[in-house]
Amino acid sequence: MRPMSTEPARIAVKLRKALEFYHGTVEDLARESIRLLGVNETDRRALEIVLLGDEKSTTPGMLAERLGLTAAGATVMLNRLEKQGYIARSLHPTDRRRVIVVATDLAARRVQELISPLVDEGYKMMLTWFDPAELETIAAFLTRVGELQRIHRQRLRNMDPYPRP
Repeated sequence: MRPMSTEPARIAVKLRKALEFYHGTVEDLARESIRLLGVNETDRRALEIVLLGDEKSTTPGMLAERLGLTAAGATVMLNRLEKQGYIARSLHPTDRRRVIVVATDLAARRVQELISPLVDEGYKMMLTWFDPAELETIAAFLTRVGELQRIHRQRLRNMDPYPRP
């Protein structure tokens, strides 16, 4: 009797290697963006959240929650970004007790300069390489993987740090 096909196992190994490669290239790209913008990883991620958000603005509390910071930590981060000219804080237009955070034109322009070539080239390549059905599958895969990572991030946030050796 022949053993069952190893095709799923082969594909799983190939997928794992591809995801590891992709994740590494994302981290490398983030490091270069950090270097060019003159920020740290947390600040870079905060700019990304503000710039890519549906509202193009957010609150310090929402940033603190998304980044796993305390309120004081978020304030220190926002002070750094404001000093660099990347964000501005103002009172909420309808609730004067709340502060909103927006990215400045400087931040938007610099991030656009760094990322637009990748996005533009990526869209062209994806449309050349894959048909619409494959693109739907890829989009579904990326969405599900992102959801899985959010779940795991929360799991990690709920853990105590490892003790120092």
